[in-house]
Amino acid sequence: MKLLQKVATAIATTAALSIVSVPVMAFTVTQNNNGSDLLNSLLGDAKGLSNFSVTTKGNASAFGLFSGNPFGLESGIALSSGKVADIPGVNSSSVYNPDLSTSFGTPGDTPGSYDLAQLDISFDADSTAEKVFFQYVFGSEEFVEYGGSNFNDSFELLLNGVNLAKLSDGQTVSINNLVPNPNGPYHTDYINNPAGPGTLTKLDGYTKTLTFEGLLNKNASNTLSIKIKDVADSAYDSAVFLKGGTLGTVNPEAVPEPGTVLGLLALGAMGAGSIRKRKQQEKVTVKA
Repeated sequence: MKLLQKVATAIATTAALSIVSVPVMAFTVTQNNNGSDLLNSLLGDAKGLSNFSVTTKGNASAFGLFSGNPFGLESGIALSSGKVADIPGVNSSSVYNPDLSTSFGTPGDTPGSYDLAQLDISFDADSTAEKVFFQYVFGSEEFVEYGGSNFNDSFELLLNGVNLAKLSDGQTVSINNLVPNPNGPYHTDYINNPAGPGTLTKLDGYTKTLTFEGLLNKNASNTLSIKIKDVADSAYDSAVFLKGGTLGTVNPEAVPEPGTVLGLLALGAMGAGSIRKRKQQEKVTVKA
């Protein structure tokens, strides 16, 4: 059924897909489900937080560390409903042979779900810690053919049991909210990854860089749960990427989105609000 649906929609959606310019650079994902390694990669300015502990649930191949910049994240950790090491590479146009479709054969945590990958980070917050932040990108092989269908792979960022994975308009981050209909229109937070040479990831689409923000329980223990899983079947993988060095109590600086990198470079001389941008401009001035 899914293969037939892919064939039926592939031609119809081609004209609607937007080409995204990405910088040419290496993108690698190395399998790693060691809790300490994952936390060390993710942790940033965590003043007011202490006593961290990390646990993982799911196949070891579903967790890893990435480097490279196809999403504008530079480096960090990855979770997938398939094998994270398979994610880098050229996106194929074959609808009969999806690039990313690993079935671990394990049930999820809810009826009709499969191949759950879950990362739980527990920590204490003192009286000075107001909020916790980090930056992330969600992507999937289900885009765009299965938008609006029951193959709505689940992705959640739960702080003390409340899902705070939100799009820019407040909707939850999901395949169906990003692509309500294969033929469009799509959510403004969605970036398509068209098949062909020059692509750095096999994922068919992903979000702009989003920022997680959640109120902490002060003088108490808190738990952040990152969960991703297949829904309705175990085929066609989805993944989430968390930017390294951004988990903490300080709101991370904004990063350029893949589709706007060239425009930001052109406007660099006009200035920007981030510290990184100012540093880049200072370097240009010195060289001049």
